[in-house]
Amino acid sequence: GLCCPGRDPACLSSGRRPDGSSGPCYCDQECARTLDCCHDYAQACPVIPCVVSQWSAWSGCAEPCKTTYRARLRRVLQEPRNGGEPCPALEERAGCVEYWTRQGAECQQALIPALITTGGFGKARKKRAAADGSGRAGYCVEFQLVALAPGCLHSQPWHTRWMRQLGEGHRVCVECQPPALLPPGQHCRGDGAGSHQ
Repeated sequence: GLCCPGRDPACLSSGRRPDGSSGPCYCDQECARTLDCCHDYAQACPVIPCVVSQWSAWSGCAEPCKTTYRARLRRVLQEPRNGGEPCPALEERAGCVEYWTRQGAECQQALIPALITTGGFGKARKKRAAADGSGRAGYCVEFQLVALAPGCLHSQPWHTRWMRQLGEGHRVCVECQPPALLPPGQHCRGDGAGSHQ
């Protein structure tokens, strides 16, 4: 059948209209709004929504040793037709940090960002997980925030609302505690150890 996207005066036929009258009628997407469709438009030009595949697995980080992103993709299985629902985003990105180079060497500590969360998550840890027998209780590091990602300021989930209190230039005291302490030096990734800045 004759099915045209949008408003197309050339997408013209003749026959019966939905109101029972006969004469010129249209087979474009806008005919439903202008009430001049041919009587069989809905059957001849059914609305078909976009259909996409499931998400792929997440990729690795785009670059090692820095804050970057990972991505996952999906593909279009069926294009929308006749005014069907358009396709959603086909790529999704999430923050990512990789602590090892592509050659398998550990990144220099000065290059690794600190991944900070609220103290509530520390308190929620099981005592036996925190008591790893190392005898090291942990330590604190003071950070000055020099940049904030836009997502930190507009985050909605309850467990990230605390980030809205942050601002550029703020100083925060961060505790490094087991089991995040890493051998051999018993430090946390991103604590600035080895930085000469």
